[in-house]
Amino acid sequence: MPQQVFSPEFAPGAVPIKSGARWIGWVAFVLIIGLLWVAKAVLLPLALGIVLAFLLTPLVRLFDRLHFPRLIGVFLTMMLALGVVGGVGYVIWNQFADLSAQAPRYASSMRQKVADARIGSGAVLRQLQVTLDKVTEQLDSKSVSDLRRAQPVRIVPPRLTPVERLQGAMQEVFEPIASAVIVLVLVAFMLGQREDLRDRIIRLIGASNVTMTTRLMDEAGQRVSQFILWQTLINLAFGVLVSIGLYWIGVPYAALWGGMTALLRFVPFVGTLLSSLIPAALAFAIFPGWVETLQTLALFLVLDMITAYFVEPVIFGQRTGVSSFALLVSALFWIWLWGPVGLLLATPLTVCIAVLGRHVRSLRFLAIIFADEPALSPHVRYYQRLLARDEDEAHSIVNAKVTELGATGVMDQMLIPALSLASLHRSQDEITDDDVNFILAATGEIVQQFREAQFRENKSGRPDAAGSEMQIAGIATASPIDQLVLDMLQIALSASDHAIEALTPQLHSEEAVSQAARSRTPLTCIVSLSTTRGSEVRQFCRRLRADQPQTNLLVLRPMPDEVGASRSAQRIREAGADVVVTTIEEAVGAISEWAPHGRIAPATVSAGPARDQRSPKTAESFNDDTRAIQFSVR
Repeated sequence: MPQQVFSPEFAPGAVPIKSGARWIGWVAFVLIIGLLWVAKAVLLPLALGIVLAFLLTPLVRLFDRLHFPRLIGVFLTMMLALGVVGGVGYVIWNQFADLSAQAPRYASSMRQKVADARIGSGAVLRQLQVTLDKVTEQLDSKSVSDLRRAQPVRIVPPRLTPVERLQGAMQEVFEPIASAVIVLVLVAFMLGQREDLRDRIIRLIGASNVTMTTRLMDEAGQRVSQFILWQTLINLAFGVLVSIGLYWIGVPYAALWGGMTALLRFVPFVGTLLSSLIPAALAFAIFPGWVETLQTLALFLVLDMITAYFVEPVIFGQRTGVSSFALLVSALFWIWLWGPVGLLLATPLTVCIAVLGRHVRSLRFLAIIFADEPALSPHVRYYQRLLARDEDEAHSIVNAKVTELGATGVMDQMLIPALSLASLHRSQDEITDDDVNFILAATGEIVQQFREAQFRENKSGRPDAAGSEMQIAGIATASPIDQLVLDMLQIALSASDHAIEALTPQLHSEEAVSQAARSRTPLTCIVSLSTTRGSEVRQFCRRLRADQPQTNLLVLRPMPDEVGASRSAQRIREAGADVVVTTIEEAVGAISEWAPHGRIAPATVSAGPARDQRSPKTAESFNDDTRAIQFSVR
């Protein structure tokens, strides 16, 4: 059974964030960025070690399942990883060294090809260059004359001592080697002591938060480990295919470009584009025509489209839990903060941040920013678009959900919650009467479209609802919103071969109650969405129960507050209602159970005149099928 979802930021009683807390958050954010910048030398190897540990953890677990001792499993894992990286690096380094030696020849060939592409001395580019040179010379004539009169000064750098030169050379070589050794030691330690590290983190956060910490670590570990593993395998396969394709085309150093492509594809969105530039430029330089250059670009384009639109969606699905825009912004942030290595770490770090925001209440804003879930619920998006007077987009949102939820589901999960928000915000003077009228008019058009579609369906093959053996009287409290909900109930009932006679708005609600009492229909349905109409609904129930003890009373009263809905439903049942439901689907279900029998004996209530009793079995079944909906707040 679908449930209505009311977002917490629009829920009644929501407490706004204090400005002091907001400033504290911003100060903490700036301090964290400063810490990441200052402690780069420490945090960068640590973050890289964590990511590599996530990548190699599945292999260590495989050795554990094969009953290898942990030390031997970690040693074999590290040796395999170093062997693969060393072998690939050796091939790439040899090709890179050869490319460096041949670079001047390729550069000369490229300049010659660009020169040959020009058409004579009167080419457009050359004329434009000459014109710009003349304009620049005229504008800067005075500066040029001053520069010509100036005496050149030669700056001679101080001579370094042999010790200083040795220190500089050692620093350039020692720092990367020391960082690599530290990362390898960290990875080995994390792989061998991962359970101890997990327990220490739980102890550090606190035993009282063990549930939250466990879920956070499990989700982060699963998402990051699976993503890095599959992304690495996909990138390696992509690089191999690029190497094979470039070798077939005839581009030199195909293994080098394949390895560079596999590495750059860790960069979100632009990695493949960056990796294709140098091979395409090389093909342009060494081949006489354009065929090989276009083949090179087409190779990267086709492989990237197949991978991005077919392979990765099937393998990844929703494993990262991070939006594409968040990944792109995160890549820019981490490359600014930590350079090229930060670009490689961008996606794993962003996944961890999104998981942290999903499980830590005070960091929930991180999940809103980075997670791939929609920022707003569908009914809130629909309501917000109507407040912005964007009726076209609001209708598009509804149309997109009709195929998924159906007309009744859209009314229960989008239209009625949006009307509830409008009623609530109008009672708090947050919106004007014009806003409410516009929302009612736009929603009324959608309801009318549902009515016309249902009429065409009934006319094409469904039996006429007017022939239903149950007569139902519908009454809405004195509010246009309530009347619109009653119209929705009419449409839903016509789809299930039942008809309801709406006594309002032709009659005032008081007159409609009197008319229903005189007509003695087997079932009367009262609709009230407004939160301030509770006393009016109870009064209607008492009057109808007093005038018609044998009639069945059904009250449709959606409310956004779970506790308030339960308490209101109890008071309405005490006033004489048989059933209180909060969705149209529940109302249709209850009426559909009553229809085959024409009527059902009313339930016992704590207030009101004595009435016939149901059997315990029937009452239990009835209450189970028509219980009040439990609202969930996201």
